[in-house]
Amino acid sequence: MNKILTGFIASALLAAGSMYGQIEVNENLTVTGFFDMSATSTDDDSGSSSSYNFDQAEIDFILSFEDVTGQVDLNYLGDNSTGDFSLEQAFITYDLDNGSSVSAGKFLSYHGWETAEPTGLFQYSYAYDLMGTIPGYHNGVTYDYSDDFVTLGLGLLDSVYSADGSIQDSEYGIEAKAVFTPAEGLTLYLGLAKDSMDTGPDKDLINFWASYEVGDATYAVEYNTYDFGSVEGNQWLVMGNWALSDTFGITARVSDDAIDGGESAMKYTLSPGWTVGENLGMLFEISETDFDTMGSATSFAFETIFSF
Repeated sequence: MNKILTGFIASALLAAGSMYGQIEVNENLTVTGFFDMSATSTDDDSGSSSSYNFDQAEIDFILSFEDVTGQVDLNYLGDNSTGDFSLEQAFITYDLDNGSSVSAGKFLSYHGWETAEPTGLFQYSYAYDLMGTIPGYHNGVTYDYSDDFVTLGLGLLDSVYSADGSIQDSEYGIEAKAVFTPAEGLTLYLGLAKDSMDTGPDKDLINFWASYEVGDATYAVEYNTYDFGSVEGNQWLVMGNWALSDTFGITARVSDDAIDGGESAMKYTLSPGWTVGENLGMLFEISETDFDTMGSATSFAFETIFSF
């Protein structure tokens, strides 16, 4: 996901600074996390629905030694019927010096402008309502290199998209990225992903995004094209975020999700967000989605996140 911007509801944090603090236990261990709650209402051609949810709680343990760092994230989702925390990711990284490192374990995909966690999003909802093309967490090994101009990464994975333990011996996944910062505030990202399947079609993704930060504003564009065998298509988004004060910001986004020869969804989103103190943030969102054959949907959301 977007590895450049972090912190709760970035629309309010461009001027205020990150609220996503860390609790230092000792020189080798810090702890961080968040609680996420929301109320939503949706009205579409089939009717209306509403909900109030405790969406997520997460605790992250960050380990730091001389040449080795590690991270373990425990995650609770509100729709988890067992009420238990689960292992979201756990990995170690060895510093090879000269900007290079090797990581191994379970970790998040490189790809996607919009972050996996709500603490890094500019709004409540994701841009694409039809196809989930951006990968999540997977197991494997990565090699990464970074300097002042470019960041390169290559990952050999058990699978890009499949669940843990679901792949066969001859199946594998590959992710690669190239990130360029040619000018101050400008970031260009190109990512590739491939799932090589033993049975069934391979899955391929190209993810491109660019962001530009100038003053108290952030602008971003993204384009995805994918071929999952039986389903092909493309997705794009354009968004802007403006910090209007030290504690208040607003985001506007337009996105499109189109399946070749099938459904499409154009989405319009407006989301003001604000911070209350150093650890509490809130936002409101209204989105209108126009489908090709399924009519339209209007959704409202109010979200609160406490971070530590």
